[in-house]
Amino acid sequence: MTETTSTEKKAGTGGAGNARPRAIGSKSEGSRPRDFLQRYGSVLLLILVCVIFSILSPETFATKQNAVTILQQQAVLACLALGLLLPIAVGEFDLSVGYVLGFAAVEAAALGGKTDLPGGVIVPAVILTGILIGTLNGVLTAGFRIHSLIATLGVGFAVSGGTVGISGGTTLFQGVSPIIPKLANTNILGLKSAVWIVFALAIALYLVLEYTPFGRRVYAVGGSERVARLAGVRTEMIKIAAFAIAGGMAACAGILQLGQAGGATPAFGVNLLLPAFAAIFLGATAIKPGVFNVWGTIIAILLLAAGFTGLGLQGVPLWVQPIFDGVVLLAAVLVTRREARSLGG
Repeated sequence: MTETTSTEKKAGTGGAGNARPRAIGSKSEGSRPRDFLQRYGSVLLLILVCVIFSILSPETFATKQNAVTILQQQAVLACLALGLLLPIAVGEFDLSVGYVLGFAAVEAAALGGKTDLPGGVIVPAVILTGILIGTLNGVLTAGFRIHSLIATLGVGFAVSGGTVGISGGTTLFQGVSPIIPKLANTNILGLKSAVWIVFALAIALYLVLEYTPFGRRVYAVGGSERVARLAGVRTEMIKIAAFAIAGGMAACAGILQLGQAGGATPAFGVNLLLPAFAAIFLGATAIKPGVFNVWGTIIAILLLAAGFTGLGLQGVPLWVQPIFDGVVLLAAVLVTRREARSLGG
């Protein structure tokens, strides 16, 4: 068992984006400021962005209400990105999660409006649907060796067709189970419950990735699937599990989106895919540089949200956001690759 775990950790240093940081003690004294900037540069940048826009817009940006609004508006994106983090960590991509989010929201609304099922049954059923769709992605990718981009895009298109079929192409808002708005909008310590749910999911995912054999194997597979397999890791099962969790998290995001909006449309979710990717890759430059990690992703989401909110208050039009997200994604990928090479020696 000891030999396997050691090999898994070595495997985790092999792939771009999953290089494990070296021990701090191995660094020279002169490199500590550089290490600090590498780890917490995004945090400092977030603080700087908040300070700048607070000076420019003190009556609108520098308010408690604006901070609360940003947190609440980003809860759904954060839930989606945290799920997407797992397939990326094992070296795959999942382009279906946005479609799964929309399907989950429509499914939850339809079950509430067209059946007598209680909310306590609807919510688990919708999450289970997301897990099953994610499992299908994993089986196609790991079992049938179809490239994840193709497999998940095909599944995503099929899911989008089901979304339109269930909704009839219209917004569903009648009969939504009361438990769903309560899950998303209950006020707890000044924040809506959606924020606390996502925060709890982030803590759980962090603990799983950092302190469990499954988490170590996720990074090992992403670092070098071949080495991980030789070490005895069941790489196919790890990948399937990663996709399944991503599907379940996307379904959770869909439920939260439905609760916040009060209705579901077939267009839900698709526009969140690019920001989710941008946040994950940007997050890999923070906290644990070169490693896709939970808190780096959360910081990246807040940084992107604060930046665009501040720009919006300065009169920047909405069509700039996808350009902003796309540029950030490209820049984050380039920086992540550089960090991975540097940390990998």
